[in-house]
Amino acid sequence: MLLVAIGILGVKMGNYSTPIAVTFQKAVGEWGYVLVIAGMLISIFGVAFASSFNTPALIASLATEHSMLPSWIGKKNKHDAAWVAILFSAVISAILITQSYLFLVSCIVLASFVQYVPSILAVIKFKHTNEFPNHGFKLPGGYTIPILALMISCYMVTNFTWKTILVGVVVGVLAAVAYFFIEKDEKAEQKHQQYLAKI
Repeated sequence: MLLVAIGILGVKMGNYSTPIAVTFQKAVGEWGYVLVIAGMLISIFGVAFASSFNTPALIASLATEHSMLPSWIGKKNKHDAAWVAILFSAVISAILITQSYLFLVSCIVLASFVQYVPSILAVIKFKHTNEFPNHGFKLPGGYTIPILALMISCYMVTNFTWKTILVGVVVGVLAAVAYFFIEKDEKAEQKHQQYLAKI
């Protein structure tokens, strides 16, 4: 699809936020543009609908099963619904929905970047210490691939707008604060268990 779009739009392709839809419009007429946009909206609605169920469950799981969020976020009501996580995800969604589509896309790319960089650094560490978790992983080329991936990731950061980077910094700070409270929460729970053991 991209090759066809480049062939039809040429250098003008960068001027459009929906190049595939515009390409189809120029190829078959106005109905082609409407068809692609309608398909895109149906796809987005499907993902959003599925995420409205999955996201609160994942948030609650991170809080209750993995201790990566404060335990109170995983609280459930009498119907076994994680109501705190549902409210939390609803508030975040209400804030994000006020932003532009392109800004949200850049946030998704930033979120991917945040996930990839620790993985790259972990590969470098395991390559250095020779302590691979799966006891069978062998990366060809030594440090070449992870260093190249790290350089590309660092270059990607320079293409984000200040607004996207600010969101990433705010999320990072909130995650650090949450981690601090998780530590306190775990210590309080340990003290409580020790107290119960004495009784």
